[in-house]
Amino acid sequence: MAYGAATPAGAQLVQADHGRVTPPVPIPAIALRCADGSATNLAALLQGRATALHLIFTACSTVCPIQGAIFARVQALLPDQAVRGIQLLSIGIDPDSDAPPSLRAWLQRYDARPGWTAAAPEGKGLDAVLGIFGQGRNAVESHSTQVNIIDRKAQLVFRTPPLPSAEALADILRRV
Repeated sequence: MAYGAATPAGAQLVQADHGRVTPPVPIPAIALRCADGSATNLAALLQGRATALHLIFTACSTVCPIQGAIFARVQALLPDQAVRGIQLLSIGIDPDSDAPPSLRAWLQRYDARPGWTAAAPEGKGLDAVLGIFGQGRNAVESHSTQVNIIDRKAQLVFRTPPLPSAEALADILRRV
């Protein structure tokens, strides 16, 4: 089995392909700027929610729009997601383009409702995000179509195959 980069704490390795992540990887408090302009950290944003997280480029015209459409379909399949503590999280990994206005436009493009958030890492947070969720050495190589599943304890527990179906994501989120 192939392995990716170590977590920022250097304690555990993350599976590079899809499936259950064993042991689960705790997500650190990486500084984020949300689409609404507010500052938070990744661990706080994830705590207490089952989360489907994917990496995006807001200016992408290839696979990211497909991923956005999948997340939009997940919202349709889980109309009560916010009440159930389920969230979708799009993390922008292009520091030149993924500012709050672009993140807001991304969410608007897919008619995102409450329970779907977009944010981008601040400062050195991009390297930490790519170290946990990316599969390459830089943002372009980490332009993955996998979705990362985070449990309610803010731990990475599962990676989907590339471009999972909305139905499969909704099913996983119901069970996390």
